[in-house]
Amino acid sequence: MKFVIRAGGIGTRLWPFSRRQKPKQFHALVGDRSMLQTAVDRIGSIAKAEDVYVSTGATLAKGVSQQLPDLTSNRLIVEPALRNTGPAVGLECVLLEAAFPGCVVASLGSDHHIGKPEEFCRLLEVAEAAVDANPDELVLIGVKPWRAETGFGYIQKGEVFHEANGEPVYRVGGFKEKPDAATAESYVSSGDYLWNSNMFVWRAARVLELIEEFEPDLHAGLMEIKAAVGTDAQQSTLERVYPRLKEIAIDNAVLERAEWVAVVEADIDWSDIGSWGALADVLPVDEHGNLVSADAITVDTTGSTVYAPDGKLVALIGVDNLVVVDSGDALLIVPKDEVQRVREIVDKLGDREDGGKYL
Repeated sequence: MKFVIRAGGIGTRLWPFSRRQKPKQFHALVGDRSMLQTAVDRIGSIAKAEDVYVSTGATLAKGVSQQLPDLTSNRLIVEPALRNTGPAVGLECVLLEAAFPGCVVASLGSDHHIGKPEEFCRLLEVAEAAVDANPDELVLIGVKPWRAETGFGYIQKGEVFHEANGEPVYRVGGFKEKPDAATAESYVSSGDYLWNSNMFVWRAARVLELIEEFEPDLHAGLMEIKAAVGTDAQQSTLERVYPRLKEIAIDNAVLERAEWVAVVEADIDWSDIGSWGALADVLPVDEHGNLVSADAITVDTTGSTVYAPDGKLVALIGVDNLVVVDSGDALLIVPKDEVQRVREIVDKLGDREDGGKYL
């Protein structure tokens, strides 16, 4: 199995620490290693170094190489433009299928926290066994939810397709986008829904077949790139064709349309750390529920998060469920139940003449 760590995202909801030139996967939010480095570390027990690839955008390629000095250039997949996960997955499948015909690919995120890496690796091997037994199958890693979360997409579990390495593999009954609180509560209480972690195991060739079926124009562009692989025109073709590919998520392009889509249930202490509020899921809080990662003083304060550089004193008095983030050149203050709206600030900065220096 080949492993692709997707590292092209920007992580706008973690602004002001996550920026275009240094998004959240380059930060050590949990522990001493960056999220990207940790993503590679956690699969070390089942992945040989030569089987690990990283996919990223052109503006982030240098940062990836600096963080992963052992990653050889032929294992760095560089997208000339960010076109969402549909083209990104298509490109990684084109390149890996050209080099390793018939290969199985685990397409994984770079900016997740997984507190049980051994169990995660075991389930990746389960998914590989499922694909080996059923080559047309697309296997998703679905996370067992522990709360009603409105910020994640959900996967509905259907009947058991089969077993792989003794683990049940379920048919996907459907995909549900970020629900309201009441709907999320019903999903979790039913036991029939999993969080969509956007991590997949499949045959590269099968994904390309399905892109051809459902998104023929996207497939045509990918095949133009594939025809140039290994020639002197590979890079120029990639730079010419890729930015024109349809911008679409792999979920919309393939997963929501395909017939043989399966899911493995994962209890792996997972969080996408997609917002400042999510840090309290993976880092210890004090007796008042405060997460303080800076030189902070709190008085009559509960459920709040403070994230600031060393040497910056932050004081909170009489507040509840507040997030305070100081990046040095920018300060964010937001109620914890509004943290999903941080991307609105990023959008407004994009409209400002001087906004670029903060993005």
